[in-house]
Amino acid sequence: MKMKRLNLSAALLSCLGMLVSPVAAATPATAPRDVALHEGGVLLGQVVDAQGGSVAGAPVSLYSGGKEVARTESDVAGKFAVSGLQGGVYQVASAQGQDVYRLWNAQTAPPAAQRGMMLVSNPDIVRGQGPFGGIANWVSQHPIITAGAVAAAIAIPLALDDDDPPATP
Repeated sequence: MKMKRLNLSAALLSCLGMLVSPVAAATPATAPRDVALHEGGVLLGQVVDAQGGSVAGAPVSLYSGGKEVARTESDVAGKFAVSGLQGGVYQVASAQGQDVYRLWNAQTAPPAAQRGMMLVSNPDIVRGQGPFGGIANWVSQHPIITAGAVAAAIAIPLALDDDDPPATP
């Protein structure tokens, strides 16, 4: 009876670990790139495609704390400017490209900070698929349902297991 409880406890802890890990696991964040703002909090940048050609008319959005703080559009040369910004960490997104930047006031920027940014927009992104095609994709999009199915697959046989030792002849 003690062994059955131990097995059941181990199974339940394993299942709990599977339920918690997808929620707690975060994708490793890349270090933000340092960019110096120009006088008046002006951010200068350019949107280019994967081959380095300028992208005209590309929408560019800046987010801080998950909220959009500015939106603009690139000109015919792919260049854009956003004014009135303060130093801080921003996510800059355009079309299929996005990155995280740490913006610095002109007087406080470190020497290695760039004086502008280049945002690469690539609408031809091809995402690889695993050997199981849609199954792996479904599992990654439904981690709680998957963990519940795995937990049931472990817990049900343990609960139905007869703990009596086999009879000897």
